[in-house]
Amino acid sequence: MSPKEFKKNWNAPAEPLRQISGNRLAAFNLHDDTRIFLAFAGLPAYAAPYLSFSEDSDDEVYGINNLVDIFETDETDGDRNDPGKYVVIGSCRDGDLIAIKTTEGDKIFELDHEDHFTPAYFNVSIEALADFLIIYRDFEHAVIAAHGEEKHRNGYFTDEQFEELKAKMNTVDPDALTEDGFWKDQLEIKYSLRKEYLREQS
Repeated sequence: MSPKEFKKNWNAPAEPLRQISGNRLAAFNLHDDTRIFLAFAGLPAYAAPYLSFSEDSDDEVYGINNLVDIFETDETDGDRNDPGKYVVIGSCRDGDLIAIKTTEGDKIFELDHEDHFTPAYFNVSIEALADFLIIYRDFEHAVIAAHGEEKHRNGYFTDEQFEELKAKMNTVDPDALTEDGFWKDQLEIKYSLRKEYLREQS
């Protein structure tokens, strides 16, 4: 999804997109396409499922930074010879980081903050990440529209809705459904929660 398309399709006044200035992005070893996306469209402050993204600052908590600039510990010493390897652009609910790996074509990874920042696959690109945010948001909206807030909170959805979610994701970034990482784990958790809910209702 292009930055223009994402900006148009996001359309969520309660969760506005936050662009990163070109001057700030110039400090990172990012591909031009990634830089353009973050400068023109940006990412929302918050997005389902419980993700948050960086603001246009170098604040160590809320801003965009190289991993080694915000975590000067033994856990990041292996990246000291390549300080721009991971550019942190957000975090997950459990505190794991969301980062762009500049040495691997600007793929997106989840960095485990409890395991020496071990990387796990997130998305193939910033554009694919944007697609997934909209796909997942639309899935949740469809579940709420069809079954109500309470069932959504309890983890309910139909098989058809779940298969449609996976099919849309697979079209954009099939590795995200097969590689051990964020989205594969998220879908497994969603399915498990629904299974538990249905068992309680039977």
